[in-house]
Amino acid sequence: MKNPTQLDTDKDGLGDACDPDDDDDGVLDAKDNCPLVKNADQADKDGDGIGDACDVDDDGDGVIDSKDDCPKVKNPDQKDTDGDGIGDVCDDDRDGDTVPNTIDNCPDVPNGEQYDFDGDGKGDDCDDDVDGDGVPNATDNCDQPNPDQRDDDHDGIGDACQGTPPVDGEVTGDVSGCATGGAPTTAAPLGALGLAALGLRRRRSRAGQQPERALGRHR
Repeated sequence: MKNPTQLDTDKDGLGDACDPDDDDDGVLDAKDNCPLVKNADQADKDGDGIGDACDVDDDGDGVIDSKDDCPKVKNPDQKDTDGDGIGDVCDDDRDGDTVPNTIDNCPDVPNGEQYDFDGDGKGDDCDDDVDGDGVPNATDNCDQPNPDQRDDDHDGIGDACQGTPPVDGEVTGDVSGCATGGAPTTAAPLGALGLAALGLRRRRSRAGQQPERALGRHR
């Protein structure tokens, strides 16, 4: 048989032109999905008939392996939330907060502290109702549980966040009904002060205190 190049891929002394197993992997060329690259296991992740050992796109997602951030798992969008070079679909910690996805209470939002004020299993940073009172953060007038949203002085701040109710619709600087010197000051509407200013929750300390954060905002 003519073989002017004398090519012998597996260096077994038989030229490829007349060698039934060019790569010497034990699979005859006629059935080998990578006839010139050893792959005795014949692995073919995407089932395209081209063995992974010689397939430039193992997962068949249209992104070649050398540029694919998940070469063994289809992810044409190449989404990588934490920017660590490992695509989300094959990243054990896709938000990069050092807490594995399987036990992370906010797997798509970095929250290494894992704060969960209402204990519902959803971390505060991705919980639409942080205090668990059934009122969404965006419209909740208090960062403490108050499903009735009671606000006797109509200042936009729920009574549950004010302690002793103020007099005649006024709130004092110390939100207790008595301003310094005994002269009450008029409270600004909640919208003007902002939930961040009024609803800051103390972050839980290492000693186990409850965290304090503003409703209606997420990091």
